[in-house]
Amino acid sequence: MFEHDATLKILTAEQEEMIHEQAMRILEEIGTDVKHEQARKLLAEAGLKVEDERVYWDRGFVMEQVAKAPSSFRLRARNPKRSLTIGGPDGVPAWMNVGGPPFASDLDDGRRSGTMADHDRFMQLTQAADVLNCVQIGAVESTDLQMETRHMDMEYSAIRYTDKPYTTYGTSGPRARDGIRMAEIVHGGREAIEADAALMGIVNPNSPLIWDFRMTDALIVWAEANQPIVVTPFLLAGATSAVSVSGGLAQQVAEALSGVALAQLVREGVPCLYGSFFTVTDMRTGSPAFGTPESVLGVLAGSQLARRYGLPFRGGGGLASSPAVDAQAAAETQMMLWATNLAATDVVLHAAGWLEGGLCASFEKFALDVELLRQFQLQAKGIGFSDEEMAFDALKEVGPGGLFLSSPHTREHFKSWLYMSPLFQTPDFATWEMMGSETTEVAANRAWKALLETYEDPGLDPAVDEELQAYMASRRDAPDLFVED
Repeated sequence: MFEHDATLKILTAEQEEMIHEQAMRILEEIGTDVKHEQARKLLAEAGLKVEDERVYWDRGFVMEQVAKAPSSFRLRARNPKRSLTIGGPDGVPAWMNVGGPPFASDLDDGRRSGTMADHDRFMQLTQAADVLNCVQIGAVESTDLQMETRHMDMEYSAIRYTDKPYTTYGTSGPRARDGIRMAEIVHGGREAIEADAALMGIVNPNSPLIWDFRMTDALIVWAEANQPIVVTPFLLAGATSAVSVSGGLAQQVAEALSGVALAQLVREGVPCLYGSFFTVTDMRTGSPAFGTPESVLGVLAGSQLARRYGLPFRGGGGLASSPAVDAQAAAETQMMLWATNLAATDVVLHAAGWLEGGLCASFEKFALDVELLRQFQLQAKGIGFSDEEMAFDALKEVGPGGLFLSSPHTREHFKSWLYMSPLFQTPDFATWEMMGSETTEVAANRAWKALLETYEDPGLDPAVDEELQAYMASRRDAPDLFVED
């Protein structure tokens, strides 16, 4: 949305350097545990000190590797018109639906374990929402399907019901390989997706300072296939990182850059993103707290640090801790989305539908977030300064004490120049009461259903569909499907 040179910077050059220096000290003096034998072997062969599972990262090596990652990349979509450039001056922010919750909710059926039908519906809503230009697989966990194989069903759901680019589900090497194979089927083979990336993968170190087997294995699989990797430490101040923001940021840099360095060692030039998922722990409950001042600072500082290292930035989103679609959820989401926009974030997961600290995917919250995103995107267009918009002649015609409501200028332009929300209404109390006293959550329930009715099926080539189905059937019987480490 906003240009990178207009990004709000909250760290001085000296503070940036302090964070960088501490991150390098963390990597060199403390190191990280790497619980993946192949990865440790690669790092040892590259000259790093490895003692059992502990790897000590030389700063020169880390920075040399990070410099190999491109500052932008192309992400292809099944519909070529929807392909995106991520990062760089020509980049377009990628906005995605919520991902990962085990529960779904709406006013009709309440809070419940997520199902495949819920997932399909979120995919269709994401396809229909013009402000979302990218898809996150796993919008809600399909708990009605077998745990070991449902990642393929969710992957298929995104491929079948959308034609936008997407972030894959993969949470381990085997799952990542399945996602890559399905992308190969859709896009014409391994060479095609290696030349023009077809999916993004998310890796989270096990903070603090552990690269576990599953995440490292997925990182290696995506790097080998030249698919973009979003390296995102999940930091909870006071739990998985120091309680201070600056200490957490230094740890974030250390974890993120070590992941990028490893990816480049696997395949030089593979696209990597610097991810920031920094929030605090509510010491009253032990739960993550989203939309806090520290969360906002984490997004803004994370973006600034990503630019320092020449990497596209993933952060922010419509995050909220509230268990209900209420004023708290609205306030927390607004705080996070403002930070996300001011940070000129390149990739935004969980932009619509996140509720209850990420435990629940809410259909009403999805509709409300889409409305907020639409307003943010309109703001990003800025102010028009044409003669007609400067309105001197209109003011001259109306004259001192006149009323613009009766002006031809107003009648001609108000529909295109004034935003009238289809969701947020402005009646006086008596009129609102006469109309049924409808609350925003009820309006949002109607809104997501209306959006779903606008969904247009993009279709899928029958031959591609048949091959995808055959692959999934074969993998369900594969003996190595359940082997994660």
